[in-house]
Parts: sequence; C-alpha cells; structure tokens
Amino acid sequence: MADNTALQDPAGSSRTRSQTMARGSRLALIASLYSTQNLSLAAFNYTFLIAAQNAGVSLELIGAATGVAMILVLKFVWAPLVDRVGSRSLGHYRGWIIACQSALTIGALALAALDPGRHFASIMIVFALIFLFAGTQDVATDAATTRLLDPQDRGIGNGIQSAGASFAQIVGGGLLLLISGSVSWSAAMVTLAVFSGLPLILVARWRESETTDHLPTPHVSTRQVLSFFRQPGVVRWTFAVLPLYVVGGVITYNVIRPLLTDAGWSEARIGTIVVIGGGTAGVLAGVAAGWLISRVGRQRSMVLLGIAQVIGTAVTIWLTLTPTSIAVAAFVTAISNASFAATGAFLYTIAMDLTRPESSGTDFTAFSTLIQIVMVIGGGLGIALAGVLGFTVVAIGATAVSAAGIVIATLLARPVIQRAEALATAGAIPESENSNG
Repeated sequence: MADNTALQDPAGSSRTRSQTMARGSRLALIASLYSTQNLSLAAFNYTFLIAAQNAGVSLELIGAATGVAMILVLKFVWAPLVDRVGSRSLGHYRGWIIACQSALTIGALALAALDPGRHFASIMIVFALIFLFAGTQDVATDAATTRLLDPQDRGIGNGIQSAGASFAQIVGGGLLLLISGSVSWSAAMVTLAVFSGLPLILVARWRESETTDHLPTPHVSTRQVLSFFRQPGVVRWTFAVLPLYVVGGVITYNVIRPLLTDAGWSEARIGTIVVIGGGTAGVLAGVAAGWLISRVGRQRSMVLLGIAQVIGTAVTIWLTLTPTSIAVAAFVTAISNASFAATGAFLYTIAMDLTRPESSGTDFTAFSTLIQIVMVIGGGLGIALAGVLGFTVVAIGATAVSAAGIVIATLLARPVIQRAEALATAGAIPESENSNG
C-alpha cells in the first residue's frame, strides 16, 4: 500500500466542495440522477415488453429483442471518450449529463407517438438510441459523483445510487406498467419523459467548475487505464473476489420471478410483490447500507453486508418450498432485494474509492461493467439451472456460493479494502501516483 504522503489530498477537496455547494444540494443532485438513470431499462423490460406481448408480438421476437439492452453493458467502450471530451462552457461532465438527460426525455416522447404492436421495430430503434444515451449518462454521472462527493460521503452517495436503481424499478416496472394498462401506452411514455426531465432542474443550478476545479482536469490514456489495475490487489479483487462475493445473491435475486410465475402467479401480483414491494425494500436498504459504510468502515461493512446477502440468499430456499404463500413471497422478496441493494452500495463505494479523479468515468465504468456482466451471466445461469435441477437445488447452491464468497473476500480482499480505506481517509489519489504505475 502506498505511504500516507502519497495518499494525501493535494487540493483540500472536502473544504473546497463544502464551501461551494452544500452537502444536501450535492446529495439531492446525485439522487435525482441515479433515480432516473435506469428508468428507460425498467420501462423496456416491464412496460414495453408486456405491452408488446399483449398486442400480439410473439414471445420469440420479444425474447430476441431483450438483447438490445446489452448496449448498456458496452458503455465501457466509449467511457474514455467521456473523460477526454467535454464542454468548457457547460462543464466537462455537466455538459454530457445535460445532453443525455435531454435526449432521454425526447426519446420517451418519441415512444409516446408509437404503438407497441404496430411499430415494434421502430420502438426497438428508439430504445437502442435511448440505451446509448442512458449508458453515456451513466458514465458521466458516475464520474461527476466521484469528483463531487467528499470521501466521507461516498458510502451514503453509493447507497443513494443503489436505492436509485430500486426506485427506477418501482417507477419503470410498477407505475409505468400500471399507467400503460389502465390509461394508455402513450400516457406511460409521457410520464417517463417527465421523470427523465426532472433532474435537469437541479443540473441547471449546478456549476461544475466551482465544485471540482481543484481536481485534475479529466483526461485518460491507455497507460492510465492499465495503471488502474496495478493498484494493490485490484486485479484479484476485480476478476476473482468480486464475482464470487456477489454471484450467489445475483442468482437467487433473479430466480424469484420465474419461480413465482412457475407457481401460477399473475403478472399483477408479481408486479405488486416483486417490483413494488421488493423495490421499496431495496430503496430503504440502499440508503441504510450507505449509512452503515460511513459509520463502520469498508472492512466491517464487507463482512456484515456479506452476511446479510447470505441470509437473503438462504431465505429463498424457503420460498422454493412454499411458492404459493403470499406472506412468504413478500417476506423473501423484501429480504432478497434489500440484501442485493445493500451489497451493491458496498461494491460501488469501493469502486469510487479506487477511482482516480482525472479518469473517473473510465475507472468507475470498468467496475460497474464487470458487476453488470456478473449479474447478466449469474442471473441467466441461475434460471437455466433451475429448469434442469429445480429451484430448490439452485437456491441451496447459491447460498453455499454466497457463504464461500464471504470467506474468500475476507481472506483475499484485504489489500484492496485497506487501500480503499486509506484513500477514503486521504480524500483523493494524486495523478502523479497512478501515472507512475
């Protein structure tokens, strides 16, 4: 681990940020961006695909269409561009956010003018463009958040990020689906446009140069990307510990819906229990996990939230044995979603600690993309295995993997966690340290 001199905050980031933008204003801005970040994906997965199926679109075509969401996973490809290119007048990342948030709003309005049954192909094209802008907004928002948050606020900031994903699930998979079914598809998409445009109010009031001008100017090079993985323990954490730490919870989180569908549950009941109920639990748990990380530190949080994930995974076994019980389903879904969101808050906090201010978009996206890949592969693998082995066997196996993940993380993650703790205490990684590899 680097010595304390190398880890000192060279610009007094906490003092400068606090003087130019109130803590509450910073957190409100971050909350607004993260709460709407995944709305388009939730609207696609729930509202659009269900509306298309009800309009007579074949399941084969709908299944193939879900692949368009992979655009969001590919955001790491253009993340360096977001770090390299920015507007001087609007602010480097603020300019990207304004452009992307505006495009998301316009895209939702375009969807309102189309019909899921008659214009399926056109809607797919619009969603592809929306996902392109949503992925770019994700990179810019993560970068801006990394530079905007004081180190002691990273826990709560990433708790808000995790809670925001659950909020998007509630709105995109609950509210919009309800509006689409009871009013119209167009009304649902206009509502999506309104939610997508709301963050622009706070973004317009934010002056990026006044809050981050003490940090290195955003830029990135191939050497910087490679040097990121030369930090102590980062390669082992990124490609071994992190996947094993989360994959058990990912599997059970993703098998709940097909489990209930297989048990004969209606879409309406699944929407209420899983989407709205589970999403609400995720919002609360994300914020609570952020508070916990800020209070007890990264090392203890890793263990405590890992144990919570094992519990969230284990209770799914109970649901596989009594899948028709509403009470059991509500309880298990809440625990599963809560532990999933809490673990996410921890992982993103570590990612933000290790991220360098001059290449924050690229650095953070490297972590978030890996997490998304683990979620896609783990979720798909769990569902596929459930079809062969049964839901109970999969839940038991996932619980064992989750428990093993805590043990492995405790044994192997210490270098990364210690570095994250040190960097959080110091406040920033000087550019010179990472440039030297």
